[in-house]
Amino acid sequence: MKKIIDFLDNFEEKIITIILPLMVIVVFMATFFRYTGLANFPWAEELARYLMIWIVFLGIGVGAKRNQHFTVDNFVSAMPASTHKYFFILRTTIIVGFSGFMLVNAGNLIMRLQKMGQTTPALHIPTWMVYSAVPVGLFLLIIRSLQYAIGQIRREKEIKSNID
Repeated sequence: MKKIIDFLDNFEEKIITIILPLMVIVVFMATFFRYTGLANFPWAEELARYLMIWIVFLGIGVGAKRNQHFTVDNFVSAMPASTHKYFFILRTTIIVGFSGFMLVNAGNLIMRLQKMGQTTPALHIPTWMVYSAVPVGLFLLIIRSLQYAIGQIRREKEIKSNID
């Protein structure tokens, strides 16, 4: 069970670690063969673009898990230290609420794309598979934001209990 939890805890990093080199290889191969005149891969640019989209949306979860998303802390820093916890909870609530709202809308988009049956021009894969990166990324953002927030609250309680 611990191995499963450890795998899921680093799920995004492991998938990105596979996708990024694959994207680099595809771009290098397509560029090399195009400029040497040996072959032309019309699908390579499209595949690289879709791999980059998946990297970005999987990276959302990684950033949330480490609390590395861009924030403006000047406002919170100007407030008394006793209010920082409440702003942290408010920030997490806004992130989770907005992501949940967007997740529902992205899910509706995916269902409409599945009904349309549209495929990508060069690879001929269903477009809903490419667009699925959006709800997956938003879901990971929600999970990882909550995971970070719960971890922070637990750490604060431990620090407070150690001081008392």
